[in-house]
Amino acid sequence: MPAPSSAARLVGVGVFVLGTLLLFAIALFMIGDRQMAFADKFIAYTEFKKITGLQAGAIVRVSGAKAGSIKSIAPPTSPSGRFRVEFEITEDLHPLVRTDSVATIETEGLVGGNYLGVSTGTDAAPPAAPKSTIPSKEPYEISDLMQQMGETLTKVNATIDGLQDELQRAVVLIGDTVDNANDLITSVSDDIKKMASAGAKISDDAARIAEGLRSGKGTIGKLLNDDEFYQRATAIAKQAEDIATDARQVVAQARKALDEFQSKEGPVQGLAAGLKQTMDDTRLAMAAFADNMEALKHNFLLRGFFNDRGFFSLASISPAEYRQGALTRNGARRSVRIWLRDSVLFEPDPAIPGQERLSETGKRRLDSAMAIFVDQLPSAALIIEGYSQSGSKDEQHLRSRALASLALDYLIGRFQLDPRLTTAMPLGRDSDDSPNGEPWSGVALAVFQENTTDGGKQR
Repeated sequence: MPAPSSAARLVGVGVFVLGTLLLFAIALFMIGDRQMAFADKFIAYTEFKKITGLQAGAIVRVSGAKAGSIKSIAPPTSPSGRFRVEFEITEDLHPLVRTDSVATIETEGLVGGNYLGVSTGTDAAPPAAPKSTIPSKEPYEISDLMQQMGETLTKVNATIDGLQDELQRAVVLIGDTVDNANDLITSVSDDIKKMASAGAKISDDAARIAEGLRSGKGTIGKLLNDDEFYQRATAIAKQAEDIATDARQVVAQARKALDEFQSKEGPVQGLAAGLKQTMDDTRLAMAAFADNMEALKHNFLLRGFFNDRGFFSLASISPAEYRQGALTRNGARRSVRIWLRDSVLFEPDPAIPGQERLSETGKRRLDSAMAIFVDQLPSAALIIEGYSQSGSKDEQHLRSRALASLALDYLIGRFQLDPRLTTAMPLGRDSDDSPNGEPWSGVALAVFQENTTDGGKQR
């Protein structure tokens, strides 16, 4: 009996082991099939400048359908290189992947992991060959959008600041016009009320007279019964009715006049329009006066007087006159300069090939330079001198003007400078006063102040 019991036990253990192995094989097959381990696949590549959290083993989807996984990601060998991503796609979806398909880095939901998405190509393009490189599209990050929004808000704030003064002046003018209109209406309202009251009283008296004549009361009423005076009495009654009618017309006209006076087309609006015209004429007169004063400064009889007083017009000073000391003649002014190289201030403009623009580093450098002069600018002239050493003489002049104009436009908008006391001066390659006398390419901020103390020029 012990022997058969032992054999049955061994058979039971064998059946249990075989069943466990069978279940394990079935589970392994199901997992492998879910992970596409037994599906036919082909290898493809794509490249990105930045992979934004994409990792080896991540899912690959073709038009949203799960198609495979990423096998490896090879980093670039230089800063200018790109990450090379190797991935596999099942042969079932191979007909959808064409040479014009585009690979992108996508995100599962709002906070999910990243995966590689491959778009469906067009029917005109051939299927992508195994181990071929599919075009890619760089991922767009939220930080880029936030930076663009910040730049837009800065421009909007600058525009609002520029319009603030004009809006304040317009509000003040509207307030003055309303006050003047209210004063005018108040001053004439009593007279119009008296006119209306007098007209109503006349109408009432005339009505009473007519009523008395009809009823036969009084002397005139008695005369109405006398055939001799019948026609005369009738004429008098007719005249009384005409008077009453005229009185009603007077009252109606008075009311109409009051309504028209207060209407949009009435005298109040005319007064406001006249006031606006007066203000416009005053501005034109002041502008003409300024033009006359400017003409006197250039008149040959009075030019010497204004020159001795230190008056000058930056718009009329040429580069040649500026080099000869037009602003420092007779020791009237002294100049202070800060020299800034073009490599510090400017960078190529990607939007306009061959052109330059002011860089963010250059803006900060100009701000720090202006901190030295900002308390002197209301009473001093600021000249942005431009220098260039490359190209022919005309190319040097044009580039020096462009560099000086870029710095000038930024400083006027940044520090609200007076355009009459600020200008750009293209000096080409003439940079004899530069540090150590070396050829200069860039700009120099030159501030000219009244020379109230001895000491000559400061460089």
